[in-house]
Amino acid sequence: MIKPLEKYSHIITRHPLIVLVIMLLVSAYAIQMIGTIETKKSDMKSMLPRDVDSITTLNSIENEFGSTNFALFAVEIDPSYNGSDEVRDVRDPRVLLYLNQLSELAAHTDNVIEVTSAATVLKSINQGHIPQSEREVEELAGKNGLLDNYISKDFAMALVRIQTTDDVDLKQLENELDKIINELSPPPGIQTTVGGAAMEGVVMEKNIGPDMAKTSLYSLIGILVIILVLFRSIKYGFTPMTTIIFGTLWAMGYVGFIGMGMSSQTSGVLSMIMGIGIDFGIQVVTRYRFELENIPGLKESHPNMDLGPKDAMAVTLNNVIIPMLTTTLAALIGFQAMSLGKLTFLGDMGTIMSYGVAASMVAAITIVPALVIIIDTTDIRKHMKFIKRFEVRK
Repeated sequence: MIKPLEKYSHIITRHPLIVLVIMLLVSAYAIQMIGTIETKKSDMKSMLPRDVDSITTLNSIENEFGSTNFALFAVEIDPSYNGSDEVRDVRDPRVLLYLNQLSELAAHTDNVIEVTSAATVLKSINQGHIPQSEREVEELAGKNGLLDNYISKDFAMALVRIQTTDDVDLKQLENELDKIINELSPPPGIQTTVGGAAMEGVVMEKNIGPDMAKTSLYSLIGILVIILVLFRSIKYGFTPMTTIIFGTLWAMGYVGFIGMGMSSQTSGVLSMIMGIGIDFGIQVVTRYRFELENIPGLKESHPNMDLGPKDAMAVTLNNVIIPMLTTTLAALIGFQAMSLGKLTFLGDMGTIMSYGVAASMVAAITIVPALVIIIDTTDIRKHMKFIKRFEVRK
């Protein structure tokens, strides 16, 4: 009776091209799914479980008093010339009028609950009118201490606070606020920027993709250099790399397929997956080269046996699959244990790493042996002669 491992090894080694085509089709679908991955909002609420006292209190506050998400317009003095009529004090009526315009336009933006600024405070205590002189502003400021929340002590900066809903689309909000800044002409010597805790998520989302690409590239290059030095062979150096290339591709494709999403905390898992997953490819290639070196000795003792790369790979798979499965199982247990903690992002990180290690193991026993067999059994010179038949002779 043929054992399951021997049957599997026979399929892989006798039909490597079919196996490779199937895996490439799976990879093509994974690439499509990667395009659907969304970046999740990264804040303290998303990192902690809902039953933590501080998060429960925060939710209660938001239910009673509205969202605690805020974006800001920071209006700063930035004079270019000495002695000019540029603004040098944000209490200047020109700045207050500008703050009022910013506030009114921001209030009409989607998912904005309330907008407050020095202009709105002054209007509330001045019968709906903006003061026309700095002296009038000083007099009104003495009657209401709220201005200190919107104007800095050195009068160099003023804030416009924009309270938003919890489900606001941060990218869209940033675009809308930027449009407002571009539409309005600020007083001379004034510059305006967008900031606030709500905008931190936008910055994180913008950096997740480039950071993942950068760290993944550095990891690939470092691993490739080590493998080339270890194997001293371009062929056997690049082949194990397919383990982590396809493994990470399938893992991220599955993340997109289930709609899990990525956050700034989980963006570094690709490098970790590569560092762990490459071991599977190294095991297969190292054992295969060992078995390949033993074939000449077997042929001498058994001259009637017709042994080759396919037989070496079959023996390799029969001997490495069980240890690799054991290693994978141990890694999965360790990664899933990360979800037992209170920090939710650790659970997400462990889950994605579990997908990556499992996918790398599958790639090592499918893509790697199929590629090695195709490379070692293909007669390039024979194919070159076939191609030359179709060349146009002069």
